[in-house]
Amino acid sequence: MEHPLSVSDVTQAVKQTLEMQFPPMWVIGELTSFSQPSSGHRYFTLSDPHSQLRCVMWRSRSITGFRPTAGMEVLAQGQLTVYERRGEYQFNVSQLFPAGVGQQLIAYEKLKKKLSEEGLFDEDRKRPLPEYPRTIGVVTSQTGAAFRDILDVLKRRFPAVRIVLRPAQVQGLDAPEDIAQGIADFNSFGEVDVLIVGRGGGSAEDLAAFNDEEVVRAISDSEIPVISAVGHEIDTSLSDIAADVRAPTPSAAAEIAVRDVLEVREQVGRLTLRTREAMQRLLDKNKDLLEAHEGSYGMRRLSDLIFQNAQHVDELHRELYALLRRLFESRLADYYRMTGKLGSLSPLSVLERGFGLVQREDGSVVSDAGILTPREHLHIRFAKGEATCRVEKINR
Repeated sequence: MEHPLSVSDVTQAVKQTLEMQFPPMWVIGELTSFSQPSSGHRYFTLSDPHSQLRCVMWRSRSITGFRPTAGMEVLAQGQLTVYERRGEYQFNVSQLFPAGVGQQLIAYEKLKKKLSEEGLFDEDRKRPLPEYPRTIGVVTSQTGAAFRDILDVLKRRFPAVRIVLRPAQVQGLDAPEDIAQGIADFNSFGEVDVLIVGRGGGSAEDLAAFNDEEVVRAISDSEIPVISAVGHEIDTSLSDIAADVRAPTPSAAAEIAVRDVLEVREQVGRLTLRTREAMQRLLDKNKDLLEAHEGSYGMRRLSDLIFQNAQHVDELHRELYALLRRLFESRLADYYRMTGKLGSLSPLSVLERGFGLVQREDGSVVSDAGILTPREHLHIRFAKGEATCRVEKINR
């Protein structure tokens, strides 16, 4: 016969098996027999028409937003376990919500996990905001208080900034598509440096559009940095997580988007003063250094070298002028000599001695009287002038 197990051993084995086989889960049911003794722990039962599940919720777990009452349909998240003293299994509850809100939370967490796994919430995707934006785009309701708050803050902090509103529905069935389209419109517009997307506060149903997948993807895909400005400081929407910067309210988003012009002016004034002081210190230092070296031999030697070089330049100038003059005179003499030779070889110089140049009418030179014919006209060129003659007689 095998060694028998104790009741505690059996209960421990069941507890371990149960907890390993059933990970944390969500359970929906009707709340019955709710009690909260002085210890602060809550004991209740979740039931449906066919079964019941005993539950415990320790006082360290808070219940926010509603008061549990018998007959209410609730959604509980927790872990199946065993109460060893009684050997009964029970549901250890960590979160408790009204059924409608709880189902929304489940959908929220499911979508959040999906988008997170796709990397839409990664920090390295987030872009820094420009320090001095010239144009700010706003996607929100045209009639809501959020836009008026944004406008007031921007005009007070930095009046020179340009503000462009793209009106959008911020609650209702059509709101997610309209908000996403507004973000896309600004990206197509291309003349905006920062986007503020959001609305004023409201209930969870009012803010549901900013947990919509279409809006979250539009924010993530935007090439323009986005500030999420959904007016709820307690809860965090998926738009807040996807945006480059989250602001708790529309007014806070406007304060984040631009710097205070008075602070900028003060900073410019301080930097200007520091620059002037630094330049003055540099000038004073260089002045003292110059005065210290001004009377040194090196400085006097420098001046002497400058004057000597200037004198040497003058001497070179005179030598160059003399050289060019001699060269010019030599070339002029060569010119006269060559023109003299050329003149002595010219046919015109022969004509000066009384000779003439005889040409026929076609311009050919006559050197033999035998080629002439009686009564032929000839041209005779003299040293001075020409004459036209007619052949009367030919002597060969």
